[in-house]
Amino acid sequence: MCRNPTDRWRPLLLLLVMTFLCLWRAPCAWTQESTAQARSSLAAAKTQLAHGDLQGAEKILWSVLSSEPNNEEALTLLGIIRGRQQRYLESEAVFRRVLQLNPQSITACINLASALAAQDKFDQAIEQYKQAQILAPGDSNLQLKLARLYVGRGLFAEALSTLDAIPPERFPPAAIPVKVASLVALGRKSEAVALTPRVKDSPVVAMDVAEVFLEGNLPDEALRVLGLATPSLKRAPARFYYLKGRARQATGQATAALSNFRQALALDPKSVDTLLAIADIYAVKNKHADAMAILGRARTLAPDAVPILRRVVIEAMNAGENRTALQAAAELQQKSSENFDDKYLVAAVMLQERQYTAAIRILEGYVVQRPQDGKGWLGLGLAYLSQQRYADARKALQHSLQLDPNLAEAEYQLGVVAIKEGNAQEAIQRLEHVVQEQPRHAKALLHVGTLYLQAGELEKAQSALQRSVAADPTDPDTEYQLSLLFNRIGKAEEVRQHMERFRQLKQERDRAVRPPQ
Repeated sequence: MCRNPTDRWRPLLLLLVMTFLCLWRAPCAWTQESTAQARSSLAAAKTQLAHGDLQGAEKILWSVLSSEPNNEEALTLLGIIRGRQQRYLESEAVFRRVLQLNPQSITACINLASALAAQDKFDQAIEQYKQAQILAPGDSNLQLKLARLYVGRGLFAEALSTLDAIPPERFPPAAIPVKVASLVALGRKSEAVALTPRVKDSPVVAMDVAEVFLEGNLPDEALRVLGLATPSLKRAPARFYYLKGRARQATGQATAALSNFRQALALDPKSVDTLLAIADIYAVKNKHADAMAILGRARTLAPDAVPILRRVVIEAMNAGENRTALQAAAELQQKSSENFDDKYLVAAVMLQERQYTAAIRILEGYVVQRPQDGKGWLGLGLAYLSQQRYADARKALQHSLQLDPNLAEAEYQLGVVAIKEGNAQEAIQRLEHVVQEQPRHAKALLHVGTLYLQAGELEKAQSALQRSVAADPTDPDTEYQLSLLFNRIGKAEEVRQHMERFRQLKQERDRAVRPPQ
C-alpha cells in the first residue's frame, strides 16, 4: 500500500513547528525577565532618590535607559534628578521627551513647568501649568502653583482669578498668602486683612502672610497676623522673631526691633538676613563701627553676597574706614557689574578716595544708561571738577539741576565752579540760593563769607562765617577766614583766638588724613 506523500514530510514539519515555538517562546521569556528587572531597578532608583542619593539613583536609571531608551518612568525620574541638581535646561529637555512619548503625563507637564520657571521662562511655564490643568482640572495644588507664577510675573488679577476658581472646601491654607499678595497689590487692603483670621491655627502660613504685608509696606497688619499666630506656637522659630523685628523696625520701634532680631539670631546664628537687619539698625543710630562688626560676621557666612558688600561699602565710608570701603567697592564692581545703583556707589567711593579717572569712567557709562538720573550727572560733575575740567563740570552740573531742580548740592558745586572760573558774582548768587534752602550748609556759608570778605562787605562776611562755624565747628578753613576778617576790623584778640583754633584744627585734620606708617 502506498503512503501519502504528505506523511513522508510530517516529522520534518513537526520539527520545524517545535523549533519555531521554542524560538517564539524564548524572546517572550526574555522580555518578561527584562521588564521585571527594569521594574526592580526603577524601584531601587526611587528608594535612592527618596534618600537623597541623586548620584546612585542616576546610575541605576542609566542602566535601565541603556536597554530601554524610551522608558517613560526612567526618563521622568531622570528629569526630576536634573531639576534637583539645578540643571534646569537638561531637566526641560528630558521632560519634553517624556511628553513626546506620553502627551498625557501630568507629572512631566508639571515638572516641565517648574524647570521653565527656574530658567525665568515664565510665559512658557504658565502655558505648561495651563496644559496641566486641562489634564487635571480639579487639582487645587496646580491652581496654586499657577497663581504663584502669576504673582511672580506681577499678573495679580490673573492670580486672583485662578485662586477664586478653587472651591472653598478645597482651598488650601498655603494659597492664603498668595491671595493676600494679589489683593494688596490690587489695592484691596480690607479684603486682604479679612483673610487673616483664617491663619491663626497655621503659624507657618501666618508668617508667610506677615511677610507679604511687610513687602506691601503694611507693618501694622504684619504685627497683627503674627499676634494671631502666637497662641498656636509652642516655641516661636527664628523666622517669627525676624519678621516681628522687621515689622517693629518699619513702625519706628528700633529698640524693640533690635531685641527681636537678637532673639532670632540666638535661635539661628547663621542667619545673614538677621545680621543685615541688625547692621541696618546700628547704621540708622550712627553706630557705624558696630554695624561694621556685624557685617563682618555676615561676610564670614556669605563672602560673595552682593547685598552684604553693598552695606560694607556704605558703612565703611560712614565709619571712616577708607581702605575697607575701597576694597569692598572693588569687589562690588566685579560681582555686580550690571547693577547701575552699585556702579554709582562704587564711583562715590572712587571720588572720596580721589581716584577721579576711575570714577569718571564709571559715571560716564552710568549717565549713558541712565540719562535722566540727576544724581548721576551730579557725580560726574564732581569728578570733572576734581580734575579741574571746569567746562565739563559746569555742563554736567547744569544738566543735573535741569533734571532735578531740588538738588541743592548741584547748585553748590556750580557755585564752586564759578569761584574757580573767577566769576564771584555768579558764585555769590548760587551759594546764597543754597543757604536759603539749607541754612546750615557749612561749606556754602564758608565760601560765600570768603567772597564777601574779598569784596570788602565785612558785615555780610562776618554773618556768613559765624553761621558756618556754628554749623561745623571742626573746619579749620572757617577759623582762618574769621582771623582774616577780624584783622580787617582791627580786633587783635579775636584774630589770635581764631588763628590758634585754626592751627589746632589743621593739625587734627592732618593727623586724620595722614596714612599709617
